[in-house]
Amino acid sequence: MVSMKLEVSHDDERIYFTNKEFGYLGYTNYVKEFYEKIEKVNWYVQKKEDPKDKCYIYTGSTKLGKHKMLHQIVMIHWYGQEKFDEACKKKFIVKHGQTISKKSIVEHHDNKEHNCLIENLSFAPDNVNKAKGLTYDQERIEAMPDIVINFFKDFKTQKYQITLGFNKDFSIQENGKSKSITALYLVYKDDFRIVINDAANLLYNLMEYEKFALNKLQFVDYKYTETIYIQKYEDMPPMVEIDGKMVLVLDERTQLVSISPDPEFYKED
Repeated sequence: MVSMKLEVSHDDERIYFTNKEFGYLGYTNYVKEFYEKIEKVNWYVQKKEDPKDKCYIYTGSTKLGKHKMLHQIVMIHWYGQEKFDEACKKKFIVKHGQTISKKSIVEHHDNKEHNCLIENLSFAPDNVNKAKGLTYDQERIEAMPDIVINFFKDFKTQKYQITLGFNKDFSIQENGKSKSITALYLVYKDDFRIVINDAANLLYNLMEYEKFALNKLQFVDYKYTETIYIQKYEDMPPMVEIDGKMVLVLDERTQLVSISPDPEFYKED
């Protein structure tokens, strides 16, 4: 593969790794002291020969330590070298006369290697990561555009949030009543395996049966955005004002592609 050199820049929220010639864009969170470190070394990414190839942003320098991949360096910055080494160290467990090897890797929640935002990264068991790649990551793409699902991790609270958006009519049962919703938010404690299991099961049930049971999920709290139905008219704009608020009109022209997590929802106990 051919390596492409990347230019590094930032705004108030993100650090960008770009190659305008090939239209490449990678990013992570902007933190002043972190940016001051990474701008001093060169960054590259390999040009994909196949769309399925995983090509991670990396540096050839040793100035930032022995790890070269951006997602690894991001995790070391936020969690510290000791936590990183402990999480990724290979462990051997003997059970029933068999030796089992266990280790964790840095997982990209959305399966996009250029997205190195801290909320998109977790330490995850290697075997769980591989299973995610064979199920959730593939089915998540298949479910679009009808269903969009993502999950995020808040560094400060160490909680996860699964978000779902619906581009077609969908209802949940709550207290014996049916409610039509456009978005759903689920908050979880710090357990990657529980989060990915619930996300995968949610997705499977929605795709196969167009429903799921809230009481079978292991979240600590949830909330939703109810659907607003309005009379459609000719040349209706993509956003309209209802009760003093601008709302998105979902139709064949305008669809949800992702639901961002609610930052305030992480803080509620």
